[in-house]
Amino acid sequence: MRARLGLLAMAGLAGCGIGFADDSSGGHDQLPVSGAGPWRRLPADPTSPADEPWLATDPVLEFTEPAVVGGADGGYLLFVTREPAGSPAGDTQIWRGELPAAGQLVTPLEPVLEADRPWEEGHVGDPAIVVTSDRLVMFYTGGTGVGRADSTDGGRTWTKWPAPVITDARSPGAAYDGATWLVAFVDGAGAIGLARSPDGHDFVRDPDPLLTARADAPGAFDHAAVTQPALAWLVEGTGRGHWALWYAGLAQPPAAGDAPAYAVGYAASWDGQQWDRLAGDRPVVAAPADAPAVFLDGNHGVMAFGAINGRRPAIALAITP
Repeated sequence: MRARLGLLAMAGLAGCGIGFADDSSGGHDQLPVSGAGPWRRLPADPTSPADEPWLATDPVLEFTEPAVVGGADGGYLLFVTREPAGSPAGDTQIWRGELPAAGQLVTPLEPVLEADRPWEEGHVGDPAIVVTSDRLVMFYTGGTGVGRADSTDGGRTWTKWPAPVITDARSPGAAYDGATWLVAFVDGAGAIGLARSPDGHDFVRDPDPLLTARADAPGAFDHAAVTQPALAWLVEGTGRGHWALWYAGLAQPPAAGDAPAYAVGYAASWDGQQWDRLAGDRPVVAAPADAPAVFLDGNHGVMAFGAINGRRPAIALAITP
């Protein structure tokens, strides 16, 4: 069955209306908040050809865990995790589509990465894309580790590295500042960890988690769990850069039979060592929203994220300003 593919311009609430590319968005010593919002949801537009409010949705199959980057000729490239209709269950793949602009249709999604290595254990997913001067670099979940693949044709074909670059990890988010590669991931204890590398291949894990659930803050949106990190390296208008992290947080475990209601939060760091959450207990995109993937271009940004359409996981889009 062919999926219905479209575009929404949407997003959640942020109690912080902060600029995107100016040192006034955090100063030189305080938390840098470029990328924290405000994100906003737009209503469905019956006059557009897109399938608002969904970027990718299907009545039978599931779309999860998006990644979004800028296209070489403008617009955006969208990567998602999707399971084919046939057996066996759980054999997820990574699919690719192109989004020309807001309010326009996504090109039909096609599979671009499949599990073909023993360590991947029959499934690949959770793409995180870094754009370098000559290629796209993808970090992805396979089996219980994080792998790497490279593309020089805009993500249509990929060359995998032979083994996972981080073991005992899943759900990567990745960024590169020109000297250091950082990959955030979910570890076996359910915390968000961080690994770093000078070459994007040989990674060393930090000994302590980057983020854990705020168990001592009952009113926080991430009181019960944190997961699904996304990373970016952002350069301010003054030329100073910082690391930005978006992640899914869970306020309370769901009742039996219910899906967890994640929301999207934000943290940042000037040096990649000391990280701080955005002040307060509120998310930057309200539930239900998980698996954020963010692309920022000057004062404009888009965030693809997971949400439920009916009873099926689908992909929606947030924009700012």
